[in-house]
Amino acid sequence: MPPTDNKTPFYVSNDTLHRDLLIPTVKNVAKTLYKRFHLKLANHRNPLIQDLSSRTLPGDPGRRLKRTWCRDLLGN
Repeated sequence: MPPTDNKTPFYVSNDTLHRDLLIPTVKNVAKTLYKRFHLKLANHRNPLIQDLSSRTLPGDPGRRLKRTWCRDLLGN
């Protein structure tokens, strides 16, 4: 049984822990931080860095697998 700081039984799901203890999920934290980073890129004074804030990649490379890219977090 993995150690826990909140003395919960081992059969409590992660979803219940996140909801009850108001802990953000990794996906929500990643989304928040990437959106903040993207806004900083868009408002940067250097035009080369501003170009990095586009939502598409140059040349629009096809995806071989259905992986989630960081840029996908901006659409939700």
